[in-house]
Amino acid sequence: MSQTPKTMSQTQSQSQPKYENCLLVSRHRLLSSQETDLATICGKISKVDTLPNNIDELKKMVDFYDAIVGVIPLTFQVQLLQMKKAVLLFYMESLGTTGSKQEAEQLLAGREGVILPPSREGESYRVSVYRGINKVKAIKVEDEFIIQH
Repeated sequence: MSQTPKTMSQTQSQSQPKYENCLLVSRHRLLSSQETDLATICGKISKVDTLPNNIDELKKMVDFYDAIVGVIPLTFQVQLLQMKKAVLLFYMESLGTTGSKQEAEQLLAGREGVILPPSREGESYRVSVYRGINKVKAIKVEDEFIIQH
């Protein structure tokens, strides 16, 4: 099922944006520094929650955009690079895990980041801080025979 991207309003930064039209892929609300960074490099930003799995739908969805931004799974990164799209990733650095929300908040200690609650009983809180945006330049796969006939 295909989504219609929603356009986010923003103010134009003084310098010329690097990408005219960006597609943000995220189910989450962005941190303020992520919004600021995107506004710096993107002229116009549209948002979708997810990318379609069907390759034809994916091509149709991203055709208009210069860059695709977010936390994007590797298989999509490969397909987007093959389509000659810029792939930009939010770089989130892990600060560690804690047993309670209070410990997680102390670990984050005023820095801009996220606290991910346990997905199952007995798991830890995960704490990450936002460090910037990375551009994926290439994805290289090297293989070797494990068994050869």
